[in-house]
Amino acid sequence: MVDPLDPGTLALPLTFKRPRGRPRKPNALTAAERARRYRARKKTLATHVVSLAVHSDVVRERDEALFQVKQMRAELERLLLQLQS
Repeated sequence: MVDPLDPGTLALPLTFKRPRGRPRKPNALTAAERARRYRARKKTLATHVVSLAVHSDVVRERDEALFQVKQMRAELERLLLQLQS
């Protein structure tokens, strides 16, 4: 407050200067909470769950491919024997 009788008093600014940067959120997480959530998210991604239907399809296709490989190897052996004789 300025004293009109005293020439040495100055008017002080009543506004305050905001700090630099983005203002904090009222519900901001601490570093420990963010780390805990990150580890939990990583853990759920590491245990990738495949449905039983997809798993059975993949196993069936693998078995069919192995059977075809076995047939082709037998045919190759038969053809090699024909070439040798």
